[in-house]
Parts: sequence; structure tokens; C-alpha cells
Amino acid sequence: MTSSPTPAPAVASLVDKPVNILLVDDQPKNLLALEAILDTLGQNLVRAGSGAEALRCLLNDEFAVILLDVLMPGMDGFETATLIRERIKSQHTPIIFLTAVGDSQAHMFRGYSIGAVDYLLKPVVPEILRAKVAAFVDLFKKTEKVKRQAEQLREMERREHERKLAEAHERFEAERMRLSIRLAREIQQNLFPASAPVCPGWSIHGASHPAEATGGDYFDYIPFVDGTIGIAIGDVSGHGFGPALLMAATRAYLRVLGQTDSDVARILTLANRALVADMLEGHFVTLVLARLDPAHRLLTYASAGHPTGYVLSRTGDVKARLESTGLPLGIAADIPLDAGSQIMLEPGELVCFVTDGVVEATGADDKAFGVDRALEIVRGHRGEPAKEIVDALCNAVIAFAKGQLDADDVTAIVVKAEVT
Repeated sequence: MTSSPTPAPAVASLVDKPVNILLVDDQPKNLLALEAILDTLGQNLVRAGSGAEALRCLLNDEFAVILLDVLMPGMDGFETATLIRERIKSQHTPIIFLTAVGDSQAHMFRGYSIGAVDYLLKPVVPEILRAKVAAFVDLFKKTEKVKRQAEQLREMERREHERKLAEAHERFEAERMRLSIRLAREIQQNLFPASAPVCPGWSIHGASHPAEATGGDYFDYIPFVDGTIGIAIGDVSGHGFGPALLMAATRAYLRVLGQTDSDVARILTLANRALVADMLEGHFVTLVLARLDPAHRLLTYASAGHPTGYVLSRTGDVKARLESTGLPLGIAADIPLDAGSQIMLEPGELVCFVTDGVVEATGADDKAFGVDRALEIVRGHRGEPAKEIVDALCNAVIAFAKGQLDADDVTAIVVKAEVT
């Protein structure tokens, strides 16, 4: 059986796949005789009529054993074997010399000295040649199997190493994210006002309940230059340390501007221009800034894309909707923000502002808490001080969400004109 060389087989089928045996002789009849002897082994018998042709066969294919004639024209077997041993790929391929030279002792010594594994005199005994070649074929298959198993083991070890590296990287990123969230939360909590301003005839309170993975909600009380009170509530888009820093910058701008101005629309316009330069790509700030004039019971507001606020009458009806008056902050520097209508607050009336974490909180059925539900809670507690109203609203949202505020913070402010 004569065929072209085959690539090395996979481990699972290595025993069943034929391997290559190289027959080198310048006499075609000798090659035919060798094929007849070895055909029963069921392997790929590759013929080469010269040393040069044998070297070409060894360029791209591996062989279990080489049967090499000694006396050949041009390049004899010894010269061919020497060149074979210089090639990395075939340095250890077994070579069996075949010769009909009578003075075999010197030839045998030379053959063994250049790396032959055996030296047979022609005419060879078929059974002996077949047994020797079969032994080398079996050794080659076992060696190849071990090599493939070693390659598989190295691949498994590489994959395991990569898996462990990936797991370590995931743990590092998770810890880094937790640290970022914790720092964001600390920044946020430290910037919230410790207490509401003391203002006779008024009850004011704000609160924020953090979700696990956000740091963007904000509320504040800002003393304006004219003695009125600024009420701010906002939400920086996104989660983590970056939005918390933007929230801190927003707070700083509003407090600085409030020392020289009390026009809420102008303050937000100027703050927006400053925030555009600070804004992270893809982020923005929704914010309501209201000005409370306690002496005259007047409230003026401007809203930069923030959820609608509500004014409830003493009977609980919606007296006014405080809708957005402009785009969120940080989107474009040259867009002015307008002020909304001025509201006169009568005794018993209240203003409620919330962030979207209140109305968008979801329950077990994936339904949102919603504006109507929020207003119903505020309406039901309207006779109580602002703190009790805010606490009732926030507690209702948290209970509705089963304590899992995984979407956003829950933040609310209530300004109530007390009944005298």
C-alpha cells in the first residue's frame, strides 16, 4: 500500500490512524520489495528514489521510521542521514540502514555513529524487518499520543490560568466598584444639609434614601443674599463616583451664586454654563431651584428638566403643577432657563418636590409607584409637619419596592405653610 504522507492524528484516534514510513532506495525494484514486506502493517508507505527526494519528504511531514539504502548515486545514505540529523523536525526519527555491501563492519560502525537505530543486510528477512518497523510504528504512536496529551494538558492549564485571571479581574473590578459607590455615597451624605432652616410659620424638611448603586440625588437649603431661602432638589444621571462629584460641583455653584443673586432662573442659567465644562460625557443634571419668601408667602421656581413638583391646597387638591421650565443642566451652555409662575402659599398649603426614584420605584409586579400614589400619601398626611409627610412618603416607596431601591435614590422635600 503506497500513499501520500498524512498529518499527525488526534489523541483519541491515534492508535487507529496510519502513520508515515519513509522508504529510500535508488532501485525501484527494491522499493517494491519493501512495500510488499511492509504492506500488511497498514501504514502509509512513502517512496523516495534518492537522498534529495527523501529530504524533501521530510520538509513537511513526520515519519515513524526511515528505511534508508546506503549506496545511492549522488548522495549516499550516510550523507542523507547526516543531513536528516541536522534538521530539527527529524533529528530523532529512527533510521534503519539497509545495505548489500559485503564489507559491512565499517559501514555498520559509520551508520551507528551518525545516529542509526539499526543496520540490516540485504536481502532482509521479511519477518525481522516487519517486526522492527512495527515496533517503531508502535513507539511513534505512543510518543505522539503522549505529546498530544501534554499539549492538551498545557492547553487546559492555560485556560485554567486565564479563567483564574478573569475571576481575579472580576473580583478586583467588583471591589473597585463597591469602593466607588461607597465614596460616592459618603460624598452625597456629607453634602446633605444637617437640618432644615428655622423659619417661623413654616415647616420644611427633606430626606434622601440611597439605592445601593447610585450617588446622584441631591437636596439643599441655600441662604440667598436677600434673606430668602433657596430650596434645591436634583438628580445627576448615572451611578458611582463621577456623578457624586458632579453633584458636589452643582451644590457649590448654587451656594456661591446664591450669595450674590436670588433670581432662581438666572442662578440656574449661570450654574448651567459652569457645569457644561465639568460635565462627564453622556451625563446631565435635572434640578429644581425654588425661592421661598417666608414674609410674603411667595414661592418662585425654575426647573431644569426635573420631575414635576406639586402644590397642594389645605383640602388636598392640586393647586398648581410646577413643571419643567428648561433643559437639564450640563447639556448646552447657551440655553437660558426661565422661571415658572409665582405661587402664593396660604396657611395649610404645601409644596412637594421629589426625584424620579419616588415615582419610578417598582414593586413586585413591576408596576411603578407613580405620581398618583405619591400624591395620595402626601395628601393623607397633609395635616402633619413636613418631616412626617416626607417620612411617610419615603417609607411608602421603600415598602412598595420591598426595600430594594435598585433603580434610584428616593429623595423628597416638603415646604409647608403652617396654620397660625
